[in-house]
Amino acid sequence: MGVRRTAVVEAVGKAQACVVNISSEKKAASSSRWPFSPEENQRPRVNGMGSGVIVDGRGYILTNHHVVDRVQGVQVQLLDGTSYPARVLHFDPVMDLALIKVEPTSPLPAIRIGTSADLMVGEPVITIGNAFGYENTVSVGIISALHRDVTLSDEQVYRNLIQTDAAINPGNSGGPLINIEGELIGINVAVRAGAQGIGFALPMDEVKRVAAEMLSTRRLAATWHGVVAAETTQGSRRVLVAADVQRGSPGEAAGVQPGDELVQIGSMPVANALDVERAFLDSRPGTPTTVLVRRDGAETTLAVDVRPLAEGTTLAAYEPTDPIWETLGLKTSPASGQDVSSVNPKLRGGLFIQAVSPGSPAAAAALQRGDILVGMNVGDRNWETIRPDNIMYVLRQPEAVQTDSALLYVIRRNGLQSRRISLADPRVKNIIAQ
Repeated sequence: MGVRRTAVVEAVGKAQACVVNISSEKKAASSSRWPFSPEENQRPRVNGMGSGVIVDGRGYILTNHHVVDRVQGVQVQLLDGTSYPARVLHFDPVMDLALIKVEPTSPLPAIRIGTSADLMVGEPVITIGNAFGYENTVSVGIISALHRDVTLSDEQVYRNLIQTDAAINPGNSGGPLINIEGELIGINVAVRAGAQGIGFALPMDEVKRVAAEMLSTRRLAATWHGVVAAETTQGSRRVLVAADVQRGSPGEAAGVQPGDELVQIGSMPVANALDVERAFLDSRPGTPTTVLVRRDGAETTLAVDVRPLAEGTTLAAYEPTDPIWETLGLKTSPASGQDVSSVNPKLRGGLFIQAVSPGSPAAAAALQRGDILVGMNVGDRNWETIRPDNIMYVLRQPEAVQTDSALLYVIRRNGLQSRRISLADPRVKNIIAQ
């Protein structure tokens, strides 16, 4: 028995109960352009299927946005056959990620969250999901490649995907890609039509960033703590730190400082940004939550008393500030040297453009989602843009402060292009001057 109980068997045993099957209905496409025609009401319903993964025992589940997009009657089935109706809480169509919620009668098993930062080509991986409607199907393979870009349509461009030869079929979408330790390292998202052994998954570190916002207490509990967390490496350990503490927030009032290692919040040990939001979800104003931090090698217990969001104030007022979004209208994520080297081997990396704000300087410069920003020119100087803070560094240079535009170098469809962007907007000047 010991020989048969391999590492794969152990990993599946850890994760399988955390995977759910998702079924839904939507109306078939209509040939009529008039939404109130008799045909519209008589269209047949089409059954949909997909997978999801439980990230919190209170019934919070991650899946793909396309699995639950414009559907009716979302139903979730657990490993033991128990079925619950689900509602869609939040979604991000750019990432193709959605957060759904069921109301379980008892706590559900939540998957252990891993990292995609240290993945290796050739590393064994496992997928679990509702493949072609065959529930809880397990398949095994390896990581075939990293940092893959996949274009399904003009509206759906995936960046930085994990490629695997573990079988991913229709119905697997939204399910987990796990490592040999049973940890979630990706969310299965796409297959290559007509191919065998070519599937793709969203990398977990990017999923965590989006999912933490979906799970934030601001969105789900209408409370605010103001602690912005990030994973980092200390020696050989990956730890969670307070990357920022918003001004005037409960976290700042309690004494949490940027750089503090977050060890435990309430009764929950925290290892990633999802854990921070999960730990604060049941916190209520007037009942402080203990936060154990490690600072300069010593542990300190603080008390964070979350606050309700002020009535009439928009949610954006409590979100961590993103100066690049506020100044230029760009949301970005890092691109590796491998993503850009085919255009120019001297390029060391860049920034994927994930979103462009309508009416922003970036929109006026005709920048598009899917472009890769690799450099900026202001005056007679060129700068690389490998990390988001590189952009703000350039904008605060004397040459940028004294001019009204900058030249951006972007990769689009495997070619290098330049776009001139205005710096004359008063919002840009105000933030540059800070």
